[in-house]
Amino acid sequence: MTKNATDLILRDRLQFTADTAGDQATVYGRFDLSDYVSALERKGLAIKEVNFMLRDPTNGTLPNTGMWVSTGIPSNQGESFTTIAGIKVYATTRAYENAADVGIASPDVLCIEQWETIVGPFDLATGLPGNITLTHNKYGTLDLHPDGFPVVTDLLIGIASDKWTTMESMELDVMLIASPITITQKQLTEMLVQGQDQ
Repeated sequence: MTKNATDLILRDRLQFTADTAGDQATVYGRFDLSDYVSALERKGLAIKEVNFMLRDPTNGTLPNTGMWVSTGIPSNQGESFTTIAGIKVYATTRAYENAADVGIASPDVLCIEQWETIVGPFDLATGLPGNITLTHNKYGTLDLHPDGFPVVTDLLIGIASDKWTTMESMELDVMLIASPITITQKQLTEMLVQGQDQ
């Protein structure tokens, strides 16, 4: 993507804490765009790109970098034990009750990023897993909305996790690249109709 002279680069940082089992029910942070959008004035943004970065600044394992440990290794739970964990992060203008309902065909979703680990089975002699697999899928804004996603409201950043034991006190950095636009009456009507469907 080529950045235009009129493009805005906006940043925010969200904080959240999962429970000790690594579970986080769906929660949202609000990305405030009120300085740039107004439905009454037909001022909007075409969001071209959303980038996420998970951070763990209090990480005891990687204290110098504050990097997020992307594979959680639980304690040895038996030779045949295998665990699967996942995290989903997404940007949307619709507050979905559950991240499980969010996919690339879901209305008002700008982008989705998700991580999955499969750990195990464990070696009883060493207590270490015999296999660790990490997958990372990113469905970017340019993939889902090549012309940019028009908004006249704040943006919601959703996150949820299952069994991600290395995720406790976390930070999620978000960076947007967006262009100021004038919202047409047709776009405004479509947004209002979609808002009533929520």
